[in-house]
Amino acid sequence: MHWARALSRAACVVLLATAGCFGDDDANDPDLPNDDDASTQEQDGDGGGDGDGDPGDGDGDPGDDDGDPGDGDGDGDPGDGDGDGDGDVNNGIPGDCPELGPTTPPETLRCAGLYSDVESKKLAAGVRMFKPAIELWSDGAEKTRWISLPEGETIDVSDRDAWVFPIGTRLFKEFKWNGKRAETRLYWKRTPTFWSRATYHWNEDETEATRHGGGEVQVGGESYLIPSGTECDQCHEGRPDNVLGFETILLGLEGAEGITLADAVADGMLSDDDYSTDITLGDDGTGEAAAAMGWMHVNCGISCHNGNSSSEAYRTGLRLALQADEAEGGGLSGADALATTIGVDATTPRWDDWQRIVPGNPDESLVFWLMSMRNPANRKDQMPPIASRVVDDEGVRLVENWIMALENP
Repeated sequence: MHWARALSRAACVVLLATAGCFGDDDANDPDLPNDDDASTQEQDGDGGGDGDGDPGDGDGDPGDDDGDPGDGDGDGDPGDGDGDGDGDVNNGIPGDCPELGPTTPPETLRCAGLYSDVESKKLAAGVRMFKPAIELWSDGAEKTRWISLPEGETIDVSDRDAWVFPIGTRLFKEFKWNGKRAETRLYWKRTPTFWSRATYHWNEDETEATRHGGGEVQVGGESYLIPSGTECDQCHEGRPDNVLGFETILLGLEGAEGITLADAVADGMLSDDDYSTDITLGDDGTGEAAAAMGWMHVNCGISCHNGNSSSEAYRTGLRLALQADEAEGGGLSGADALATTIGVDATTPRWDDWQRIVPGNPDESLVFWLMSMRNPANRKDQMPPIASRVVDDEGVRLVENWIMALENP
């Protein structure tokens, strides 16, 4: 390590709370996506993009709902949950919920279709829990995820890396902070190209949650930061159909719970009844690649550092999202996540003396450096640049072990 850089880093650690080490805020840097939203916390999305090689995605979790104009229920009828005005509950939506416009999310979680009884937390019919094998880092928050598909519809899986969800799909992600419900997020597919989204903040006794635009709230007497809608979009729009955590690799790897990839096939949720469920991350010869690549796939690649032209970090050329055919038991030696990182110079001018990954040397590797930092004064000096105020020590360890195991040519 160059001694000057070492001193600079030491100073940065001391000054993180008040200033960034590198001090450049050029939003047009090719390694840095535009980011002019000042909020933080996390997004199920989780995370967002960065600019060069670095983590940041957003979790995972998609959402949506029904897609039918005029009512909250999913059947296209106006008025109450079932359209007959009798106050019955249909699709988990109480009959007295207000009529919705074709793109409007409900104002309360009670009317969103997750719970048939929000006070008792009884799930609505057709709502199913899932947990990805590798979860997006959310500063230690406890998360639960659910999906609801419209009856008789399937997910189009003709592209194994870009599933297309039917209109009417709803996904929910609930966050607990220090054991108390803090927020629940909804993604609801309303048209072939449009998802309604909303975040609901829980009241103190957890009997209802109402829409919240983002910002600091109190949860159990402690400060908690709900991400803004812009931050949610920053992650979810990095996927062709907005969904982050419900996908081939994360449902197929060992460790997935609730709906697994095998369950999705067996239960007829997918358009292909013979969809391959043999998902295993291989290695690159180090013995450490699978764990590190899986972590970066979730926290950096799915939403941001990928080949989708709408993703925040597309212009960087850094690709950390794994492809389904790279997770079918073969090695990772040809993966873009290796080809665009190891020995590759950063392209952003402010990082012009860095490489993304320096084999055998984590401290000289920009990816590792940024994921190890949190800098509220200049979020471009951290990865992800949004949705996190606490370093994921376990994720840092996985990536550090992998870099240390790489042979330095």
